[in-house]
Amino acid sequence: MSGNSILASKKHGVTGLQIMMLGDVEVDAPWTDGSIGFTGHLYWNENNRVTIISEAIPPVTSSKSSSEKLSDLLMTICLEYPFWNDFRILDFLNKRGISMAMEELRNLRTECGIESREDVCLELMRLYFNKEIELDKKQVQFIERLNPAFRDRDFPAVRPGDLLVYECIFFRRLNKMFYLHLLFDLYNGYAFGKVSRRCSGEIGLKLLQEKIAPFYRRRGYEIHTILHSLKSTRDHWEAEEGKIEGSILAMGIKWLEPKHEFGIIQRFQRDFLDDFFSEAEAFDVSLGMIQPAFDRWMIKYNAACPFHQRRNLLGHRDDLENDRMTLQAECN
Repeated sequence: MSGNSILASKKHGVTGLQIMMLGDVEVDAPWTDGSIGFTGHLYWNENNRVTIISEAIPPVTSSKSSSEKLSDLLMTICLEYPFWNDFRILDFLNKRGISMAMEELRNLRTECGIESREDVCLELMRLYFNKEIELDKKQVQFIERLNPAFRDRDFPAVRPGDLLVYECIFFRRLNKMFYLHLLFDLYNGYAFGKVSRRCSGEIGLKLLQEKIAPFYRRRGYEIHTILHSLKSTRDHWEAEEGKIEGSILAMGIKWLEPKHEFGIIQRFQRDFLDDFFSEAEAFDVSLGMIQPAFDRWMIKYNAACPFHQRRNLLGHRDDLENDRMTLQAECN
Protein backbone atom coordinates (compact mmCIF):
# COMPACT_ATOMS: atom_id res chain seq x y z
CA MET A 1 0.00 0.00 0.00
CA SER A 2 0.97 3.62 -0.47
CA GLY A 3 3.01 5.51 2.07
CA ASN A 4 1.42 8.86 1.30
CA SER A 5 -0.19 10.82 4.08
CA ILE A 6 -3.76 12.01 3.88
CA LEU A 7 -5.75 14.83 5.41
CA ALA A 8 -9.40 14.11 5.91
CA SER A 9 -12.34 16.47 5.66
CA LYS A 10 -12.74 18.91 8.50
CA LYS A 11 -16.43 18.31 8.60
CA HIS A 12 -15.81 14.73 9.67
CA GLY A 13 -13.58 15.78 12.57
CA VAL A 14 -9.79 15.57 12.44
CA THR A 15 -8.21 12.89 14.57
CA GLY A 16 -4.73 11.51 14.82
CA LEU A 17 -5.79 8.68 12.53
CA GLN A 18 -7.15 11.04 9.91
CA ILE A 19 -4.08 13.23 9.87
CA MET A 20 -1.67 10.44 9.11
CA MET A 21 -1.99 6.92 7.83
CA LEU A 22 1.44 5.68 6.79
CA GLY A 23 2.11 2.50 4.90
CA ASP A 24 0.48 -0.74 6.04
CA VAL A 25 -1.85 -0.15 8.93
CA GLU A 26 -1.79 -2.95 11.44
CA VAL A 27 -4.14 -3.40 14.36
CA ASP A 28 -2.61 -3.41 17.82
CA ALA A 29 -4.09 -5.02 20.87
CA PRO A 30 -7.34 -3.33 21.87
CA TRP A 31 -6.98 -0.47 24.28
CA THR A 32 -8.52 -0.81 27.71
CA ASP A 33 -11.29 1.61 26.77
CA GLY A 34 -12.34 -0.63 23.93
CA SER A 35 -10.93 1.56 21.15
CA ILE A 36 -8.45 0.33 18.56
CA GLY A 37 -4.88 1.53 18.31
CA PHE A 38 -3.02 1.83 15.00
CA THR A 39 0.66 2.02 14.18
CA GLY A 40 1.86 3.25 10.82
CA HIS A 41 5.24 2.59 9.23
CA LEU A 42 6.81 4.34 6.24
CA TYR A 43 10.02 3.28 4.51
CA TRP A 44 11.74 5.23 1.74
CA ASN A 45 15.19 5.69 0.27
CA GLU A 46 16.55 9.23 0.15
CA ASN A 47 20.08 9.88 -1.15
CA ASN A 48 20.87 6.17 -0.84
CA ARG A 49 20.02 6.31 2.87
CA VAL A 50 17.12 4.28 4.18
CA THR A 51 14.95 6.20 6.59
CA ILE A 52 12.37 4.53 8.80
CA ILE A 53 9.56 6.49 10.36
CA SER A 54 7.29 5.00 12.97
CA GLU A 55 4.32 7.09 14.00
CA ALA A 56 2.21 5.66 16.79
CA ILE A 57 -1.31 6.95 16.48
CA PRO A 58 -2.92 7.11 19.90
CA PRO A 59 -6.44 5.88 20.54
CA VAL A 60 -9.20 8.35 19.84
CA THR A 61 -10.37 9.95 23.07
CA SER A 62 -13.48 8.57 24.69
CA SER A 63 -15.39 11.78 23.86
CA LYS A 64 -16.17 10.18 20.53
CA SER A 65 -18.58 7.30 20.21
CA SER A 66 -17.53 4.04 18.59
CA SER A 67 -19.63 4.81 15.51
CA GLU A 68 -17.89 8.19 15.09
CA LYS A 69 -14.48 6.55 15.34
CA LEU A 70 -15.49 3.99 12.75
CA SER A 71 -16.84 6.72 10.45
CA ASP A 72 -13.53 8.58 10.69
CA LEU A 73 -11.64 5.40 9.84
CA LEU A 74 -13.85 4.58 6.86
CA MET A 75 -13.54 8.12 5.47
CA THR A 76 -9.76 7.90 5.75
CA ILE A 77 -9.60 4.54 3.97
CA CYS A 78 -11.93 5.61 1.14
CA LEU A 79 -10.01 8.82 0.46
CA GLU A 80 -6.57 7.25 0.75
CA TYR A 81 -7.47 4.22 -1.39
CA PRO A 82 -10.29 5.44 -3.68
CA PHE A 83 -10.04 2.48 -6.08
CA TRP A 84 -10.89 -0.02 -3.35
CA ASN A 85 -14.32 -1.62 -3.62
CA ASP A 86 -16.49 -2.65 -0.68
CA PHE A 87 -15.14 -6.20 -0.64
CA ARG A 88 -11.56 -5.01 -0.28
CA ILE A 89 -12.48 -2.49 2.42
CA LEU A 90 -14.41 -5.13 4.32
CA ASP A 91 -11.50 -7.56 4.05
CA PHE A 92 -9.12 -4.86 5.28
CA LEU A 93 -11.29 -4.19 8.33
CA ASN A 94 -12.03 -7.81 9.17
CA LYS A 95 -8.35 -8.79 9.02
CA ARG A 96 -7.62 -6.07 11.55
CA GLY A 97 -10.16 -7.20 14.07
CA ILE A 98 -13.02 -4.91 13.05
CA SER A 99 -15.95 -7.24 12.44
CA MET A 100 -18.49 -5.87 10.01
CA ALA A 101 -21.01 -7.27 7.55
CA MET A 102 -21.38 -5.95 4.01
CA GLU A 103 -24.75 -4.38 4.78
CA GLU A 104 -23.27 -2.58 7.78
CA LEU A 105 -20.42 -1.24 5.66
CA ARG A 106 -22.79 0.10 3.02
CA ASN A 107 -24.98 1.73 5.66
CA LEU A 108 -21.92 3.35 7.19
CA ARG A 109 -20.81 4.65 3.78
CA THR A 110 -24.24 6.21 3.35
CA GLU A 111 -24.03 7.86 6.78
CA CYS A 112 -20.57 9.24 5.89
CA GLY A 113 -21.80 10.65 2.58
CA ILE A 114 -19.50 8.44 0.50
CA GLU A 115 -22.01 5.91 -0.75
CA SER A 116 -20.64 5.84 -4.31
CA ARG A 117 -17.41 6.39 -6.21
CA GLU A 118 -18.79 9.73 -7.36
CA ASP A 119 -19.18 10.81 -3.72
CA VAL A 120 -15.56 9.93 -3.02
CA CYS A 121 -14.49 11.80 -6.15
CA LEU A 122 -16.41 14.91 -5.10
CA GLU A 123 -14.95 14.84 -1.61
CA LEU A 124 -11.41 14.53 -2.96
CA MET A 125 -12.00 17.48 -5.32
CA ARG A 126 -13.55 19.54 -2.53
CA LEU A 127 -10.54 18.96 -0.28
CA TYR A 128 -8.12 19.65 -3.13
CA PHE A 129 -9.66 22.93 -4.25
CA ASN A 130 -10.04 24.05 -0.63
CA LYS A 131 -6.28 23.40 -0.30
CA GLU A 132 -6.80 20.87 2.49
CA ILE A 133 -4.88 18.05 0.80
CA GLU A 134 -2.36 17.39 -1.93
CA LEU A 135 -3.49 14.58 -4.19
CA ASP A 136 -1.19 11.67 -4.89
CA LYS A 137 -0.93 9.92 -8.24
CA LYS A 138 -3.61 7.31 -7.61
CA GLN A 139 -6.08 9.89 -6.32
CA VAL A 140 -5.57 12.04 -9.42
CA GLN A 141 -6.05 8.98 -11.64
CA PHE A 142 -9.26 8.12 -9.79
CA ILE A 143 -10.70 11.62 -10.21
CA GLU A 144 -9.72 11.91 -13.87
CA ARG A 145 -11.27 8.54 -14.67
CA LEU A 146 -14.66 9.67 -13.34
CA ASN A 147 -14.24 13.31 -14.31
CA PRO A 148 -11.87 13.74 -17.29
CA ALA A 149 -12.32 17.52 -17.20
CA PHE A 150 -10.31 17.58 -13.94
CA ARG A 151 -7.32 17.15 -16.25
CA ASP A 152 -7.87 20.75 -17.37
CA ARG A 153 -7.47 22.25 -13.87
CA ASP A 154 -4.26 24.06 -14.91
CA PHE A 155 -6.19 26.06 -17.55
CA PRO A 156 -8.44 28.33 -15.46
CA ALA A 157 -10.80 30.60 -17.37
CA VAL A 158 -12.10 33.76 -15.68
CA ARG A 159 -14.95 34.70 -18.04
CA PRO A 160 -16.82 33.47 -21.14
CA GLY A 161 -14.56 33.53 -24.20
CA ASP A 162 -11.38 33.63 -22.12
CA LEU A 163 -10.16 30.18 -23.17
CA LEU A 164 -11.62 28.12 -26.03
CA VAL A 165 -10.31 24.69 -27.04
CA TYR A 166 -10.30 23.49 -30.64
CA GLU A 167 -10.18 19.86 -31.70
CA CYS A 168 -10.90 17.94 -34.89
CA ILE A 169 -12.16 14.39 -34.24
CA PHE A 170 -12.27 11.62 -36.84
CA PHE A 171 -15.33 9.36 -36.82
CA ARG A 172 -16.25 6.18 -38.63
CA ARG A 173 -19.94 5.80 -37.91
CA LEU A 174 -23.09 5.24 -39.96
CA ASN A 175 -20.86 3.28 -42.40
CA LYS A 176 -19.19 6.56 -43.29
CA MET A 177 -16.01 8.46 -42.48
CA PHE A 178 -16.17 12.11 -41.46
CA TYR A 179 -14.69 14.71 -39.12
CA LEU A 180 -16.21 16.71 -36.33
CA HIS A 181 -14.68 20.14 -35.68
CA LEU A 182 -15.32 21.18 -32.07
CA LEU A 183 -14.68 24.29 -29.98
CA PHE A 184 -15.32 24.38 -26.23
CA ASP A 185 -15.41 27.25 -23.77
CA LEU A 186 -13.46 26.21 -20.68
CA TYR A 187 -15.36 28.72 -18.56
CA ASN A 188 -18.97 27.69 -19.00
CA GLY A 189 -18.73 24.42 -20.95
CA TYR A 190 -20.41 25.79 -24.10
CA ALA A 191 -19.67 23.74 -27.20
CA PHE A 192 -19.84 24.42 -30.92
CA GLY A 193 -19.41 21.87 -33.69
CA LYS A 194 -19.36 21.32 -37.44
CA VAL A 195 -19.62 18.00 -39.25
CA SER A 196 -17.48 17.69 -42.41
CA ARG A 197 -15.94 15.16 -44.76
CA ARG A 198 -12.71 17.22 -44.51
CA CYS A 199 -10.24 17.51 -41.67
CA SER A 200 -9.03 20.92 -42.83
CA GLY A 201 -8.60 23.51 -40.09
CA GLU A 202 -10.34 25.97 -42.39
CA ILE A 203 -13.63 24.33 -41.36
CA GLY A 204 -12.97 25.23 -37.74
CA LEU A 205 -11.83 28.72 -38.73
CA LYS A 206 -15.04 29.33 -40.68
CA LEU A 207 -17.09 28.09 -37.73
CA LEU A 208 -15.23 30.54 -35.49
CA GLN A 209 -15.64 33.50 -37.84
CA GLU A 210 -19.26 33.01 -38.91
CA LYS A 211 -20.92 31.55 -35.85
CA ILE A 212 -18.89 31.62 -32.63
CA ALA A 213 -17.35 35.12 -32.65
CA PRO A 214 -20.71 36.81 -33.46
CA PHE A 215 -22.38 34.67 -30.79
CA TYR A 216 -19.99 36.06 -28.14
CA ARG A 217 -20.18 39.65 -29.38
CA ARG A 218 -23.97 39.64 -29.11
CA ARG A 219 -23.51 38.77 -25.44
CA GLY A 220 -20.91 41.45 -24.80
CA TYR A 221 -17.79 39.26 -24.86
CA GLU A 222 -14.76 38.89 -27.07
CA ILE A 223 -12.84 35.65 -27.55
CA HIS A 224 -9.40 36.02 -26.01
CA THR A 225 -7.49 32.76 -26.62
CA ILE A 226 -7.91 29.51 -28.54
CA LEU A 227 -5.99 26.48 -27.35
CA HIS A 228 -5.07 23.93 -30.01
CA SER A 229 -5.73 20.44 -28.64
CA LEU A 230 -3.03 17.79 -28.78
CA LYS A 231 -5.19 15.43 -30.84
CA SER A 232 -5.73 18.03 -33.57
CA THR A 233 -2.01 18.33 -34.34
CA ARG A 234 -1.70 16.00 -37.29
CA ASP A 235 0.71 16.00 -40.21
CA HIS A 236 -1.95 16.15 -42.90
CA TRP A 237 -3.05 19.66 -42.02
CA GLU A 238 0.02 21.19 -40.36
CA ALA A 239 0.89 22.76 -43.74
CA GLU A 240 -2.14 25.07 -43.52
CA GLU A 241 -1.73 25.81 -39.83
CA GLY A 242 0.32 28.97 -40.42
CA LYS A 243 -2.46 30.43 -42.57
CA ILE A 244 -5.11 29.53 -39.99
CA GLU A 245 -3.08 31.00 -37.16
CA GLY A 246 -2.61 34.21 -39.12
CA SER A 247 -6.34 34.53 -39.73
CA ILE A 248 -7.09 33.97 -36.05
CA LEU A 249 -4.50 36.53 -34.96
CA ALA A 250 -6.05 39.01 -37.41
CA MET A 251 -9.28 38.64 -35.42
CA GLY A 252 -7.44 39.79 -32.29
CA ILE A 253 -7.46 36.27 -30.83
CA LYS A 254 -4.41 34.46 -29.43
CA TRP A 255 -3.58 30.99 -30.80
CA LEU A 256 -1.69 28.72 -28.39
CA GLU A 257 -0.58 25.10 -28.65
CA PRO A 258 -0.21 23.69 -25.14
CA LYS A 259 0.03 20.12 -26.50
CA HIS A 260 -2.49 19.04 -23.92
CA GLU A 261 -5.23 16.44 -24.32
CA PHE A 262 -8.20 18.24 -22.83
CA GLY A 263 -10.51 16.30 -20.56
CA ILE A 264 -13.58 18.37 -21.41
CA ILE A 265 -13.43 16.96 -24.95
CA GLN A 266 -13.04 13.40 -23.70
CA ARG A 267 -16.02 13.86 -21.41
CA PHE A 268 -18.10 15.32 -24.24
CA GLN A 269 -17.16 12.49 -26.56
CA ARG A 270 -17.90 9.82 -23.97
CA ASP A 271 -21.13 11.20 -22.52
CA PHE A 272 -22.65 13.00 -25.50
CA LEU A 273 -21.29 11.95 -28.87
CA ASP A 274 -21.59 8.22 -28.28
CA ASP A 275 -25.28 8.60 -27.44
CA PHE A 276 -25.85 10.92 -30.38
CA PHE A 277 -24.34 8.57 -32.94
CA SER A 278 -26.03 5.53 -31.44
CA GLU A 279 -29.38 7.23 -31.91
CA ALA A 280 -28.43 8.41 -35.40
CA GLU A 281 -27.53 4.83 -36.36
CA ALA A 282 -30.79 3.52 -34.91
CA PHE A 283 -32.73 5.90 -37.18
CA ASP A 284 -30.35 5.42 -40.13
CA VAL A 285 -29.76 9.16 -40.44
CA SER A 286 -28.14 10.16 -43.74
CA LEU A 287 -24.89 12.14 -43.80
CA GLY A 288 -26.75 15.15 -45.18
CA MET A 289 -29.04 15.16 -42.13
CA ILE A 290 -26.25 14.64 -39.57
CA GLN A 291 -25.44 18.36 -39.25
CA PRO A 292 -29.06 19.51 -38.62
CA ALA A 293 -29.55 16.68 -36.14
CA PHE A 294 -26.25 17.52 -34.44
CA ASP A 295 -27.21 21.21 -34.23
CA ARG A 296 -30.45 20.31 -32.46
CA TRP A 297 -28.57 18.16 -29.97
CA MET A 298 -26.07 20.97 -29.36
CA ILE A 299 -28.87 23.40 -28.54
CA LYS A 300 -30.11 20.97 -25.92
CA TYR A 301 -26.58 20.41 -24.61
CA ASN A 302 -25.80 24.13 -24.28
CA ALA A 303 -29.18 24.89 -22.73
CA ALA A 304 -27.99 23.04 -19.63
CA CYS A 305 -24.91 25.31 -19.39
CA PRO A 306 -25.75 28.84 -18.17
CA PHE A 307 -23.58 31.09 -20.34
CA HIS A 308 -22.51 33.47 -17.57
CA GLN A 309 -21.95 30.75 -14.95
CA ARG A 310 -18.67 28.95 -14.38
CA ARG A 311 -19.13 25.26 -15.05
CA ASN A 312 -18.82 23.33 -11.82
CA LEU A 313 -17.61 20.02 -13.16
CA LEU A 314 -14.01 21.06 -12.62
CA GLY A 315 -14.82 21.65 -8.99
CA HIS A 316 -13.71 25.27 -8.64
CA ARG A 317 -13.50 26.43 -5.06
CA ASP A 318 -16.42 28.84 -5.29
CA ASP A 319 -18.66 25.92 -6.24
CA LEU A 320 -17.39 23.54 -3.58
CA GLU A 321 -16.99 25.66 -0.47
CA ASN A 322 -20.59 25.54 0.67
CA ASP A 323 -22.04 22.29 -0.57
CA ARG A 324 -21.48 19.24 -2.69
CA MET A 325 -22.09 19.48 -6.39
CA THR A 326 -23.44 16.79 -8.66
CA LEU A 327 -20.77 15.06 -10.68
CA GLN A 328 -23.28 14.26 -13.42
CA ALA A 329 -23.60 17.90 -14.46
CA GLU A 330 -25.62 17.94 -17.66
CA CYS A 331 -23.38 20.52 -19.28
CA ASN A 332 -20.30 18.27 -19.12
